[in-house]
Amino acid sequence: MRAVRWVAVGLAGVVLTGCSTVQQEADDEAARVADHVLPGALDGAIAESGALTPQERATAAADWLAEPGPSAMDSQGSTTWAVRGQDGVTIRVDVYAWVESGSFFPPDQGKAVWGLACRSYDVTDTVASTPVECPPGTPAAP
Repeated sequence: MRAVRWVAVGLAGVVLTGCSTVQQEADDEAARVADHVLPGALDGAIAESGALTPQERATAAADWLAEPGPSAMDSQGSTTWAVRGQDGVTIRVDVYAWVESGSFFPPDQGKAVWGLACRSYDVTDTVASTPVECPPGTPAAP
């Protein structure tokens, strides 16, 4: 009987440690938006502005990112970003996503956290997203 109990405890440990945490889910959601949603929204905003040159494209992208909650992002739930700098046609952005745990089990039961993904967007011809390391001091929440 003791052997069965130890097997059950061991199996439970494997199952619990094999699950992702709500923080990992939040970071993954921020990365999904940063890599797959935001570039398309930026391309659309740049095209809509009529920008042709790389500098015009960069200005149009920066202007769109400065808007408080562009409608293209309405379907993305609690997602926001902060522009951290611009160098010519490259814009550095921190993308945040709010995720609530759906888990009924510890350690994430009832938790909600901000996920973070730091990206560099080159807007020369099309918008290209490049993951970058978040600099020290980057806020964990917007």
